[in-house]
Amino acid sequence: MVQLPPEDPIILRVPRYVHFALGRSFISAESANIIDQIAAAMVQYPSLTVELQGHTDPRASDAYNQALGERRALSARDYLLQRGVAPERIRIISLGETQTISTVPDVVDYARDRRVEFIFSDARGLDVIFERQESDLQIE
Repeated sequence: MVQLPPEDPIILRVPRYVHFALGRSFISAESANIIDQIAAAMVQYPSLTVELQGHTDPRASDAYNQALGERRALSARDYLLQRGVAPERIRIISLGETQTISTVPDVVDYARDRRVEFIFSDARGLDVIFERQESDLQIE
């Protein structure tokens, strides 16, 4: 049997988050630009899969935040589907307010909490470097 040489690792740089307005699950124009970059990478590398984790800030009930986190993850999923990413490559989960980023109770930290986080995996061992971005923060 012929053994092929190992492939050089591919390093992919992609944003890790998109952000949302208070109480909303609508993809803003700024967030759409970010998801376009993610969709392009997923189209280029068909072995990539993604888990979309919906998050909220901590200022509503657990039940409300759980549902809102799910709506946010679904919005991001629907956008990826519109850009040609196959549904079997996407998994959604809502974490609501259980994994906040905020350290200070202020509008900027709360805006960071209102996000969908993209968690990538690749069957071939692709190295993914996440770039932190906040160009789409929606401060109240």
